[in-house]
Amino acid sequence: MLETLVIEMSRQSLYDKIWEISVAGVAKELDIPYAQLMKQVKAANIPIPPSGYWTKLSFGKPVEKSPLIEPADTVISIYKTITTTIIHRQIESVQAAPPASKLAKNIAAEKPESAVEVAEDQETSKVPDESSEPVETYERYGQTYNIYNREKLYQEVWEKPVTEVAKRYKVSDVTIHKVCKSLDIPTPGTGYWAKVRAGKPVKKIPLPKSDMPVEKSGIRTNLEAQPQIAKELLQFLSVEDKSIVLSVAMNIQMPDEDARMHAKVIAHRKRVVEWLKETQKHDQYWNRQNKDKTPFLASSISVNTLPRICRIIDALIRAAEPLGCSLTDDLSFIVNGETVSLSVSESQDKIDHVPTREENIQLLKYEEEKRKHSWASKPNIRKYDYVYNGNVSLMVGGEKAFRDCKSYVVEDRLGDILILLYEASNVLCIQREERDAAERKRKEDEQKREAQRERYNLEVERINALVNESENFDIACKIRAYVSAVEQKENLTEEDNVWIAWAKQKAAWYDPVVKRTDEILGTRNHSKDDSNKQLGRSYSSWR
Repeated sequence: MLETLVIEMSRQSLYDKIWEISVAGVAKELDIPYAQLMKQVKAANIPIPPSGYWTKLSFGKPVEKSPLIEPADTVISIYKTITTTIIHRQIESVQAAPPASKLAKNIAAEKPESAVEVAEDQETSKVPDESSEPVETYERYGQTYNIYNREKLYQEVWEKPVTEVAKRYKVSDVTIHKVCKSLDIPTPGTGYWAKVRAGKPVKKIPLPKSDMPVEKSGIRTNLEAQPQIAKELLQFLSVEDKSIVLSVAMNIQMPDEDARMHAKVIAHRKRVVEWLKETQKHDQYWNRQNKDKTPFLASSISVNTLPRICRIIDALIRAAEPLGCSLTDDLSFIVNGETVSLSVSESQDKIDHVPTREENIQLLKYEEEKRKHSWASKPNIRKYDYVYNGNVSLMVGGEKAFRDCKSYVVEDRLGDILILLYEASNVLCIQREERDAAERKRKEDEQKREAQRERYNLEVERINALVNESENFDIACKIRAYVSAVEQKENLTEEDNVWIAWAKQKAAWYDPVVKRTDEILGTRNHSKDDSNKQLGRSYSSWR
């Protein structure tokens, strides 16, 4: 394996850098794979921040910094890719290092003049302290704005790292980089400050002439207040529960690589591997038909990254299970009774596609056919390939995402992820309660409408009954009036008297007040309308 030397620096410089921006941050700065740098750091016997260290910092909690064991001034070589020989060489260099004073003299004697000049220049031109020369600001609409001067900012970013300059202006280092770009200010490249600490020669890019404005203003984000915002998390928990969750989050650790993972993590990992094998056996149509059955992690990350994500989930459930959390078969977390899902993706690099042997044969056939026939069809061969690069992004509950970046890798934020799982469960709980409340209100409104319909229909029936009864009473009155007129006749016969008695009985049968039951017709239903009370010749009941 080729040994590619990246930089030489003292153990003290590497130690300071690691505790300033993390091992992942140094790996990004030096453009070295994280795993490769980690092995070299361990070989050099340099302590690294424990799991939960950065979470404690973000919450303003006290942290302990493991001291560097002497000799601190031993210069070690950092390689892009390492071998067993390099590891043994680094271990021997630490164990057989000369006294610090002698080593310092040797380094000073071997230091190039350019490096000495740079160091002397840095000593004579320190960045003005905030107390001696405060940042120029102004207030507008209740916000504080910084004023960035092109000449001044150029001197600052070349005298101290951008992260230090950003602290003076109380903004992020990303903001300083954007301001420098807008003012056409060159900034030190990757590895510049590591070379300075190691006493290596560096080149300072002069400030170019530019038509850009000499000053620019920007809002001060006041990053120092962010830990106060972080403390507002988990407010829905009791004081005791919040203290327990924060304690677990700050002390969460990644398990050893050879440690046995959670049973459900192992089962899901096997399911993903089997799914990938099946997809390779079948055509694209089968894959499209079974897209809905794709297991979690099967289509969003590479096979090489799968073990890493499984270990991250394993570390989270190991810490969360004692708190009453559990894991579903598809690796979702059940926190406080709510199911919180994770989404994981791996970024890809766009590279030129190298035609395969089969594609080259297709191109040759196309060229031959094109010479013979004008209608020859060119094979559809893609121009680019998209290759997974190992940088992952983990999102909790579809909201907050943690990505591998210059400052940290996802493993460094396990405590924050655990806290976000609780926050997401509370959001889901609130949403579920809102849905339940909305459903209850919908049912209550429907019950009210149904009760109103029943009252309305009942009232309509009562009114119709009243109308029908009044019509029956009107008929009864007409019959009685007619019978009374017949009774006024002279010389009434026995037959007339029988009819009069019969007619009075029928009037009483019609009268809804009397409600006489007829021996033949029975009791009349006065509330029904005429269509339902019409008398007719029938062998069945007319009612």
